[in-house]
Amino acid sequence: MTDTAVPAARAARPANLFDLLRLVAAAMVIIGHSWSLLGLRGVPTLAGITIHHLGVYVFFAISGFLLSTSWTRSPRPGAFLLRRCLRIFPALALVVLLTIAVLGPALTTLTVSEYLSSPETWRYLWNLVLIAQYDLPGLFSDNDQSAVNGSLWSLGPEFCCYLMIVALGVLGARVSIITRGVLAGVLLVVAVAAPLDRPLRITVVAVVFFLAGSLLTGVPRLSHVPWWALVLGLAALVPLRGEAGIIAACIVVPVVVVSVGSRISAIARRVQRWGDPSYGMYLWAFPIQQTLIATGPPLPIALNILVVLVLSTGAGYLSWHVLEKQAIALGARLSARSVTG
Repeated sequence: MTDTAVPAARAARPANLFDLLRLVAAAMVIIGHSWSLLGLRGVPTLAGITIHHLGVYVFFAISGFLLSTSWTRSPRPGAFLLRRCLRIFPALALVVLLTIAVLGPALTTLTVSEYLSSPETWRYLWNLVLIAQYDLPGLFSDNDQSAVNGSLWSLGPEFCCYLMIVALGVLGARVSIITRGVLAGVLLVVAVAAPLDRPLRITVVAVVFFLAGSLLTGVPRLSHVPWWALVLGLAALVPLRGEAGIIAACIVVPVVVVSVGSRISAIARRVQRWGDPSYGMYLWAFPIQQTLIATGPPLPIALNILVVLVLSTGAGYLSWHVLEKQAIALGARLSARSVTG
């Protein structure tokens, strides 16, 4: 594969709406975090699920569907995991290292020497191997929340889902489908019935969304579900709360996401032309939000959301064009070489 592989591959991609849905999901995360980071109540919800958590669940449902489809087309564990690693870790490493080396020294209330000598500073490097660490010494201590990048929690569970796809795929398609279905049901029961603390429940529900998306891979003609039926399904979630809301959302939302995402649209081609900033948006939005709160005058929530959306979208596109698309192209070349070599 030559250096022109990325534009060529992008041109060959089907003009579906998954890229647009990822942008919507990233925006949902940003919008919801604005309420919590500003210390405000009344974050928007659907089926009792806060909008930022629902945005993460949409990401998981999309990943479950697309990666199960990818595995079905090319069930090679090494190549699959290589592509996944090169999709996740380069951009993650960039945000973690710049956070430690630039953002921390610039904004910490400690001296630079105190900051650099603190074990907490270097524990933040555990994020590079998907063990989430949220605080840096002296950073954002006067904000309503001190976490530097609370969005990093989801990357470890998602990568574990990738490993699950590989492990079950190696055992065979029938075993994989049955096991994923049973596991989704068991985890959903655990999420609504077991006395889990809130972070663990959110993680379990995210995995259920991934599994639900993966199980939709073999469902035919989902892209032909009428729009009115999808809207009606989402509308039915509005009055729900608690366990009923979680159960209904785990069924309805993945179906809506996969049905909408699978549709061919001219809009999709326009979105794809500029690249995919959604992962970079997800990685950078939280520290951008925290920095604005720490350094700027208080903004009304609508203006805060607008500013963060603009800045994080710019960071997302920069991350895509500078780093992510090259890493994806490298993964494609190396996985292709593993077949022909």
